[in-house]
Amino acid sequence: MRPLPISELERESGVGRNTIYYYIGFGLLPPAQKASATRAVYDQSHLDLLRDITRLKTDGLSLTEIRAQLAERIEAAAENSVDLVAQQSEATREAILQAAARRFAAQGYDKTRISDICTDLGVNAQHLYTHFPSKRHLFIACFEVYFQWMNVQVEDPIGQSADSATRLAWRVWAGLGLQALSRDLQAMARVEALHPHSELRPLVRKVYEEILAGSADELAAESREDANAGLFDHELVAYGFLGVLENMAMRATWDRKYTNEDIMRSLLAMFLAVRAAYQGRIDLTADWREIDDLVKGLVKRFPAVPEYPKSRGH
Repeated sequence: MRPLPISELERESGVGRNTIYYYIGFGLLPPAQKASATRAVYDQSHLDLLRDITRLKTDGLSLTEIRAQLAERIEAAAENSVDLVAQQSEATREAILQAAARRFAAQGYDKTRISDICTDLGVNAQHLYTHFPSKRHLFIACFEVYFQWMNVQVEDPIGQSADSATRLAWRVWAGLGLQALSRDLQAMARVEALHPHSELRPLVRKVYEEILAGSADELAAESREDANAGLFDHELVAYGFLGVLENMAMRATWDRKYTNEDIMRSLLAMFLAVRAAYQGRIDLTADWREIDDLVKGLVKRFPAVPEYPKSRGH
């Protein structure tokens, strides 16, 4: 149900706000929901009732007669009202995110000002900050928006393909698209994801989980039980491919040596090799025995921090 501020209710009903307030006091309308000390929210039931009240007044009925005739509807509207304040808050938050995502994609993080986003939306900065406490918080929240933009474009072809490599090609393409929308965002998101006390860490983790939803299950479906048993963890392998994509994309920004085609070809070739190992077409068990003891020993040791070299004069 669409929430309506008093100004919109006035405009669509043709009834002035003072009259609306009188009708509420008289029992012709259910009370509005209070969004703040100075702001109330109405809904479609208020608008429908106002239109019927106006029609019945034209027919010559008194307000008392109208109240009696509409009593059941007035009571039902009061009892069945949804949480309009929460609904309006969520709609406002989503509008801010969409506007900010477009600004950040067009101008980058540094050149985008909160005042520009507010101008696009017709809201003040204080209102924006009630939803997002900082520009950085808003920027990180756009990570999910960019993912959704790309996911809409690849969801159908991924769902229609029976080949895991083809599905991965579409996912890599979407990942490169996400990178192109905002290169700053990926770096900031990784910083927040690695910081154990960041309040944005859960948000970044949620987006990564959405990006990789189903990927571990897909890998598991490729696996043959007796093939390279115990060498692969499906979730870690899925995150590994995402990390490879992000690092390849980072390398490509340094100069013009590599193209998106180079990235897709290299990553998909790696996937084909891993898929072959999953399916038992490549046997890694003998090679693994050669380094198994070394790995077990290394994971028990934490790399030491080297001493700062002293100058020769001391």
